[in-house]
Amino acid sequence: MRQRGSVLEWLWESMQHAERRVIRIMVLASVLLVVMQLSVARDPVQFYMSVAGKVESPPLDYSAPAALSGSGKTMSLTVKASPAAPLRVVQNGKVLGSLDQGVQQVSVQAGKLELDGSSLSAPVRVELNMNNQASSTSIVISPGTVQTLTINP
Repeated sequence: MRQRGSVLEWLWESMQHAERRVIRIMVLASVLLVVMQLSVARDPVQFYMSVAGKVESPPLDYSAPAALSGSGKTMSLTVKASPAAPLRVVQNGKVLGSLDQGVQQVSVQAGKLELDGSSLSAPVRVELNMNNQASSTSIVISPGTVQTLTINP
């Protein structure tokens, strides 16, 4: 006949079994979490490029809505290239101007603005000034690239 242990021994064994089950559940949950994270991150390079694009070209914000010209939908943007280069300023598929002379003032709307450097032979520094404000945004356009900027109202 088997001798029964004390209540404390029984409680200790129950706790050990429960601890093993909890450890197994935690390991399975960790593996499931890793699998789910891998399935969400489909293309990490594309994710990195989108984050880098947002960091390198922050949105152009203007703080004075009263400074808008016309019907309140367009604003003045001064684009200056150093050195002067055949850089095109494009919005909604329409060429707004070229920086062959080095400086161009264009009327833009809120949304996406593209600086097309496909015909550049060397990198160009571009300064963008919205509504003749004291501050400006400066970016570098590499040859063969198109830089997309967001203009927020």
